[in-house]
Amino acid sequence: MTDAPPLNEGEVIVFDHLPSHRTFRRAAVFLLLVSLVPTLIFALVFPDTLWIMLPLFLACMLLVQERFKLGRHRAWITNRRIILQDGTAIDLADVVETKARSVVVGVRHGADRAMLPLYYAADGETLAAAIDTARGASDDTD
Repeated sequence: MTDAPPLNEGEVIVFDHLPSHRTFRRAAVFLLLVSLVPTLIFALVFPDTLWIMLPLFLACMLLVQERFKLGRHRAWITNRRIILQDGTAIDLADVVETKARSVVVGVRHGADRAMLPLYYAADGETLAAAIDTARGASDDTD
């Protein structure tokens, strides 16, 4: 793993969270289908204008932006912390709970119980289990 971040002494990568393109595509299809409802309403209200395209255009612009940011959602789960692509690290001792949803795995951490979303997990349950397992292993070593 040449693209892994620098690790501390005794730290080992347990799980490499690489955002899934298949999960992103599934979320994109959902967004496009949801944006069809306002498009149909705009077609009824403004039948002879270009306003009909506005909801689909906005949805496509959001998806293009998110597609370019997709690589920024990468994270590495080690036996001591969660390291995000931007260099932010969260100590596993601060993690209070993990919650797997369809496209996002939420990690609640810190005294203020902030939620860290890990987007586009190919298998959210596996990612949440890896975090919980690493968290349990880090508790044993302390």
